[in-house]
Amino acid sequence: MDISYFILDDQRMTILDKSRVALLELINRNPEHTLKSLSLALGKNDAYLQQYIRKGSPQFLREDIREALGRQFKVSPDIFRSDADPKRIDLDRKPKPVDMETSPVKQLDETDGRLIIPEYDVQAGAGVGSFIDHVATENGNIPVDQWQIPTRFLEAFTDSTQSLAIIQVRGDSMEPEYHSGERVLIDLSHKIPSPPGVYVVWDGLGVVMKRLEVVFGSSDPIMVKISSINPAYDSYERALDDISISGRVVAKWMWK
Repeated sequence: MDISYFILDDQRMTILDKSRVALLELINRNPEHTLKSLSLALGKNDAYLQQYIRKGSPQFLREDIREALGRQFKVSPDIFRSDADPKRIDLDRKPKPVDMETSPVKQLDETDGRLIIPEYDVQAGAGVGSFIDHVATENGNIPVDQWQIPTRFLEAFTDSTQSLAIIQVRGDSMEPEYHSGERVLIDLSHKIPSPPGVYVVWDGLGVVMKRLEVVFGSSDPIMVKISSINPAYDSYERALDDISISGRVVAKWMWK
C-alpha cells in the first residue's frame, strides 16, 4: 500500500524517488521485463534492482547501468539519474487516474481546499501468513481509487498532507483496534519507527501492518520489535536495516 510506491520498500511500499518510480513505471508499461530479468541482463545478480528499489542499495545507478536501462526501454538514460542530479529528466507519463509521483497526493482545487488521495489495493496483510506477494515485486502499485478529502480535515491527523495514501486492512492480527476491511490513512513520509506506533512495513517476508517499536538499548544492529495488537499472535524482532517502512498509520475510517 511501493502506498507510492508501497513496497510497501520500500520495492519500498514507501515514497520512492523519481528515478525508481520511473523504473517501476517502465516495467509496468513493458511487462516482458521484470526487475529480475533486467538485473540479469545488466550482468548483475538477480536481486540487484530489487535491492536498489527496496533497500536503496546502490543509492544511485552508475552511468553504465543507466545507459543499459535506457537501451532496454528505448528512453533517455537521464531518466534514471538521482533526483538531486540537475541532468535528470522526467519520464513522460501516460495519463492515469492518479500518477505516482514523489508525492502521490494531488491538490484538487486550491479554492476548495480538497486533496485527492490514492487508494492502493496492496492488501497489507494484518494476519500471520497474509503476506502480499504482488506488492514487492516487479510491477509497482497502481491506484485503484481516489478519495477527495478536505485539507483541513487531514491536518488534524498529520502535518504531511502531501504524502498520504489509503489502504485496506486485511486479517485479524490488529484487532480490536483495526478490523479487516477498514480503510486506514498512511503518512508515507514517516519511515522511522519512533515514536512506537502502527506502521506498514515490509518485514523481509511480505508487507504487513504491525506495531513497531525500537528495542531499547539495541545497536549494531538496531532491532525493531514487530507485534500485533491481537494477543493470539506472537511478536518478533528484525534488524532495522532488514525492514522497509512504507509509512505510519495515522487514521482510520469507521461507518456506523
